[in-house]
Amino acid sequence: METQNFNTMETTPKTTGKGTGFKMIIITVLSLLMLIPMAMIENLIEERKSTSDQTIEKVTGQWCAAQNIVGPTLSVKQGTWTTVAEEEGVCAADPSAKKRVESVKVLLPKKLNVKGDIQNETRKKGLYQVSIFKAPIELDGSFELSDEMQNSISENNQVSVNFSLSDLKGITEEMKITIAGKELELKPSGNGLLSGMSQLSATVDLNGVENLKNIPFSMKFNIKGSQSIKFAPVGEMTTVALTSNATTPSFTGNFLPEENNVSDAGFTSNWKISYLNRNYPQELDEPSYDVKNSISNSMFGVDLLIPVQHYQQSLRCTKYAMLFIMLTFAVFFFVEHIQQKNIHPIQYLLVGLALTLFYSLLISLSEHIGFTPAYMVASAMTITLLTLYTAAVLRIKKTAFSIGGILTVLYIYIFVLIQMETYALVAGSVGLFFILAGIMYLSQKVDWNKVVK
Repeated sequence: METQNFNTMETTPKTTGKGTGFKMIIITVLSLLMLIPMAMIENLIEERKSTSDQTIEKVTGQWCAAQNIVGPTLSVKQGTWTTVAEEEGVCAADPSAKKRVESVKVLLPKKLNVKGDIQNETRKKGLYQVSIFKAPIELDGSFELSDEMQNSISENNQVSVNFSLSDLKGITEEMKITIAGKELELKPSGNGLLSGMSQLSATVDLNGVENLKNIPFSMKFNIKGSQSIKFAPVGEMTTVALTSNATTPSFTGNFLPEENNVSDAGFTSNWKISYLNRNYPQELDEPSYDVKNSISNSMFGVDLLIPVQHYQQSLRCTKYAMLFIMLTFAVFFFVEHIQQKNIHPIQYLLVGLALTLFYSLLISLSEHIGFTPAYMVASAMTITLLTLYTAAVLRIKKTAFSIGGILTVLYIYIFVLIQMETYALVAGSVGLFFILAGIMYLSQKVDWNKVVK
């Protein structure tokens, strides 16, 4: 009877399952599925940012909006005699019949000097902070009337001084101007020189003024506003000197200050702008849309916004989410094959969800403690969770802590990229090059035709 030799039998177990390439396809599909929760998180960040903007807009609407200041300017009515056309009902036998057509010419200052002390204050509405201010402003300068304007004044003496402000709620007391030695009270008179602005006006009597080539003016007033204050360089020579206790100013508009100094105590800034630096004249005939647009585009000043950038930084962080998820999956994939362990697709899915939850933690914590502390806390929580989970799945503590170290490096790398501006592209490109080189090196140790259980 033939005996069977069990000692010489092949005892290698038969492996069943799919190839390594198929496992890669599954991981890729799971990575793409992570786009769904990431899109939801991006929408959440946008929604929170929109809520913040609406809250700020509501508070500033109740207090006072950003202030734009234009002026003062002079309006001079002028009249010219023109022949009356026959279709207007005048007898053709009287071709010399004429009528007077009146127009208004706007005169900008010869000199305009502005001084202001912006007293900034922060108010809180729920989770959000709003920057408001009060500011005593001093204006002085002079007007220079051309011979044509002087003739117009001698005929009808219809001259008014106008001052434009974007939000009249910012006026806290009477608005007065001293011009040609006379103090006048400015009163609301409709729309301002620019769209969206209100105008304060007073009639000026220039009879008896000896030198119409040099009409001095001065103003002192207090206004309140929020977020920013800007001026139009309407003077032939405009100088603006601002001081403030605000420590995070952002100089904005068409002109930057010639001198500025920002410290922990506040800032000082000085502008000096000539009419040669802008593209509209000192005398305006019924300002057209293009002229008004030119004046609006020439405005300059300072933003006093509180630096709330955690929404923008969180959004920038989500742009790297897919890269981060795929790199983490790649780490687990190589560990799986190098350590001869089998990680189930469901476990990959749980790891991906943990990585996406990081961004939800980040935005929720950053609203309370700021972006950098929130990033540190959220990344520490995510790294700890994934390290402990890896140790439980692989049952190899050394490998689990190695993965935790790799995740730590990745989170630090993404944080550095977010903080960088000028060198973000080159740092990102160089970093991705070395990451790809590492993946290519590890891929040599993987048998891509191997069948996994």
